[in-house]
Amino acid sequence: MTYKVVNMVASTRLTQSIDLNEVSDILGIDYEQEQFPGMVYRVATPKVCLLLFRSGRCVAAGAKDINHVHEAVKILYDDLAAHDFELWPFDAIDIMLQNIVVTHNIGVGLDLERLVISLPFEHSEYEPEQFPGLIYHIKDPDVVFLIFASGKCVISGSKTFEDVEAAIKKVDAEFAEFLEFVTVSS
Repeated sequence: MTYKVVNMVASTRLTQSIDLNEVSDILGIDYEQEQFPGMVYRVATPKVCLLLFRSGRCVAAGAKDINHVHEAVKILYDDLAAHDFELWPFDAIDIMLQNIVVTHNIGVGLDLERLVISLPFEHSEYEPEQFPGLIYHIKDPDVVFLIFASGKCVISGSKTFEDVEAAIKKVDAEFAEFLEFVTVSS
């Protein structure tokens, strides 16, 4: 399967609740609760951004590998534990993928105006004045394709790599029927 992971979003919960003002003071991290309810904790290596909320919930974004998500969460966990914040045991924490964003190349340039009329109307949107890509929603798996004239796609919404691969196979099979009609000739 030819796709590249560009972002993963995962969530977990480290504790029942946490005082973000205290975390901010102790760790020296800016926290503007009036602007955003979460505190931003940046991990340099692996490069992952963690959002920590008062509820003890933590959201990781920016990772390109699930192991990087786990490493980043562990770094935050260890930093908090080292400063005596009450946390659940790390081995009891469940980290769940919420969204995998990948890129995929169909391999040919596409005439998006022709493509949009070839796809089911209720699942596609194309308004080039507002956005240069065609938005194509598929069900089973429930994902969204952003398809560009270059033939490159951004696929968002899956929670598993199996869903990513199933979505690509499904769309590649659908497009095979009319690819010749919508391909841009060089």
